[in-house]
Order: sequence, then C-alpha cells, then structure tokens
Amino acid sequence: MRFFIRSATIQIGANQYSMDNGFYFEFEIPFKDSEELQTVTFKVYNLSEGTRNNIQRGTPIILNAGYEGDIGTIFVGAVNAVSSEKSGTDWITEISATTALEEWLGKTINKTYLPDTTAKNIVLDLLTIFGLEIGRFELVEDITYPRGRVCQGKLKDILKQIVVNECGSRLLIRNNQININNPEEGINMGYLLTPETGLLASGGEKDNTLIATDEQETKEKKNEKAKTIKRKCLLNHRIGPGDIVQVQSHSLNGTYMVVSGSHKGSPTGDWYTEMELKIS
Repeated sequence: MRFFIRSATIQIGANQYSMDNGFYFEFEIPFKDSEELQTVTFKVYNLSEGTRNNIQRGTPIILNAGYEGDIGTIFVGAVNAVSSEKSGTDWITEISATTALEEWLGKTINKTYLPDTTAKNIVLDLLTIFGLEIGRFELVEDITYPRGRVCQGKLKDILKQIVVNECGSRLLIRNNQININNPEEGINMGYLLTPETGLLASGGEKDNTLIATDEQETKEKKNEKAKTIKRKCLLNHRIGPGDIVQVQSHSLNGTYMVVSGSHKGSPTGDWYTEMELKIS
C-alpha cells in the first residue's frame, strides 16, 4: 500500500468528483456492529449553484477512498439532509447521508407464512422485498414456526425481530449489502495491523491481552474480555464493523473484532481509520 498519496472520489447523483483533480471535500464515516444505521457526514467545497440545488433527500451518494493504486468503497447510500452556505470565497455544502435510507425507513409489509415455515425461508423472502445485496447469510438458529408466522409492520422491525431476537444472529448493513451471521464471528478476516502496515502509535497506552483458559472462567475474566480498546491506523477502506483484525505492536498482540469506529479524511488533514476493538 502506498500510504502517502491520498486518493478519493465522491459521486453525488450522476456527478463524480475526484481529489486527484484538486477537488476538495471532507468526510467522516462512522460505523458500528449493530442493526442500527449510522449517519455519515460530508463537506463538499465549491459545487456549482445548479449542482447544489439539485442535491435532494434520496440523491445517491458513493464514496471511494484510499491511496493511489489501492482505493475502495467506504460508503454507499443516499442523502438524508443537505445545506449550503458561503464562507469567505467558498461555498460549503454539508451533506448527511445514510445507507439504505428508504429501504430501511420506508418499507412496510403485511404477510402471513404457513405452518412449519422456517426463519431462513421467511428472511430470504423478506430480503427480496428489501432489495439489498445479500452478503453472508448464516442464521445461528434456524427456528421453525409450527403455527406459521404473521409479519406485519415496518420491514426493518420485522427483520430485526426474527434475525436478532428470535434467531440470535447479527444483522448488519454495510455499503448497501446486508450480512446475517453469528455475532461472535467476523464478517471479514485476515487483516494484519502493524506499524509497517499502517497502525498508528497509541500514545503509550498499555494493554494486556487476555487468553481464555477453560470453561470455568470467572465472571471477572469474562467481564474483562468484554472491555474494548481503541486504535488508529492509516485510512483502510477494507476495515468495517464486525471484521476480525490481528494487531501486532509493542503494547498489543492479539486477534480482535471491530466493534465500531470511523473513517475520516480530507485532502490536507485527517486521513485515518479509528477502531474500537474487543478480544475475538
């Protein structure tokens, strides 16, 4: 990875703008291992008046960012709110956006499934209505409904009830892709974070890696395992919520799951990924 040559493009509706061509924009993309959607923010400088006026709620927006020769998608979604104001000689447009905005907030259903239908079949049917690409699909428990099941209300609420509450599984939307799997397992694995691959200094913080011993772990040790730590690395478009990363540094050595974090970037300022990690 070539760390020092930043590269990013932002697509707003049908228009695409590139930092490589001197276009200035800033972004902050928070993420979390949760079924709740995160709102992201962009500041885009000196768009034309026509472009500013054409940005509306629901306008598609895509961010790709990384480094020259290694750029990837960090956000796919739609505009939630937009405002523009003049500061000195610059027009600054502030955009908030959300993944799967209308699909998540707007769709309602009223369906009844026959006796002995499984959760897997119901969820697969509901996902065809949702319209998002399916990534991982692995229910922890594929329960059967002997009397059938009535699904009535907001699609997002019904999916959360079945997948999370009834089947004990993760429900996570990343870049317009929905992932369902065991919350104790990762979405993607194999990322190695070292000072050589972009891990940033932790400011002298000391950490102790805990290793599970046997099934008789004390409550205190289990509570300790649930604690999280924070680390930063140079912006890495591959890292997202639910991913498994291996951290190797002078103060930390182990395998961790990404609980939450954010990607931040601007042409001349921040350009990093911040992560909250827990022992995997």
